Amino acid sequence: MDIKINYCTVWNYEPRAAGLADMLKKEFNLSPELIPGSKGIYDIIVDGKTIFSKHREKRFPDNDEIIDLIKK
Repeated sequence: MDIKINYCTVWNYEPRAAGLADMLKKEFNLSPELIPGSKGIYDIIVDGKTIFSKHREKRFPDNDEIIDLIKK
């Protein structure tokens, strides 16, 4: 499984992205790739498919929500 977390450096979303990456590492025993970006981006991409986009949902996800989406 390939997981990427694309986060905005301008708005300092890195701590949030790193926290999610730590949870995913514990839950799935893998290391998500953290991808710095801009313009308020916070997207979670699994195997090339965006499973959560802050711009689309107009909010941040709860980390447990991301774990549930990945398990689906």
